[in-house]
Amino acid sequence: MPRLQGSDGLTQADWAFFPLYPLVSYAMQVGLHISTLWAELSVNLILWPVLIYLCWRELAARAINVDRIGFAFFCVLYPFNIWYTSQYSEGVYGVLLISTLILLRKNHILWAALACFLLGFSRPTGFPTGVMIAGWWFFRRTGITLRTRSIVRGRLAVPAQESFLLISAAGAGLSVFVLYLYSLMGDGFAFSHVEVGWEKHFSFFLTNFIDSFLQAKKIKLGIYFIFSCYFIYGMLLKKWYLNFAIMAFIALMVGSTGLESIERYVFSNPLMIEFLAFLTLTQARVRRWSILTLLLVLHIVVIELWFHGHIALI
Repeated sequence: MPRLQGSDGLTQADWAFFPLYPLVSYAMQVGLHISTLWAELSVNLILWPVLIYLCWRELAARAINVDRIGFAFFCVLYPFNIWYTSQYSEGVYGVLLISTLILLRKNHILWAALACFLLGFSRPTGFPTGVMIAGWWFFRRTGITLRTRSIVRGRLAVPAQESFLLISAAGAGLSVFVLYLYSLMGDGFAFSHVEVGWEKHFSFFLTNFIDSFLQAKKIKLGIYFIFSCYFIYGMLLKKWYLNFAIMAFIALMVGSTGLESIERYVFSNPLMIEFLAFLTLTQARVRRWSILTLLLVLHIVVIELWFHGHIALI
């Protein structure tokens, strides 16, 4: 259990955070000779426009054509981009996630494996995300679908090797961190165990969903979960299968640990942002501008809540 009280505060709990974003921030601090606070903020302020561009390129690579300016405009107004303009790991994680997909679509396997390694080194969801990406790549390369009647075994060897490489790379990123934690505090999975210190326990997600409406402070979490399921199901209907698989896993994982921060893990994920931007920008003109206006209002509300210390209301 981490010591949450005393002069050290949350120091021991901080050890369990995935290290890529702190390391990048430290490099920024040393390289530019700026404060820790500004280094952490600068990383995300640089990566956020890069991520917007990468998301648009990823959609274009799938022959999903949305207006480039409109897409950027949507991302700027999007209320949950607050996680990309403050000191959180969303920027690093998002850039690595979308970069992996773009690199695979260009058949740059080794570079994609490196991105998967860093993905596993960036956040707890990095490794399982890498596994799902590897599975998607295998089926994409082999052309196997539910309607496939026969399989030529000779065609499976190379795609299987590439997929295992991606899984191994993501696993290696996680393993390096596990070994580091073990040498530091004798608990390689402290990043998981520290959740218990924050009163997070694994349980059936529907139980947590029902409980959220029985506690006034958690009703918003239940509402977020409903919207999450609605839009994730929409991905399935639109045949965005990879987006659906990754987002469904994340929603299930968060839902099984109490729904805390579901608005962050689901609605700030770049795969969800891509989908919501697509839905908005393919609407009729009047409806599209109505949605963008609503996003602007919500964006202002979120910023006001954030800077007045009411982050729990977001």
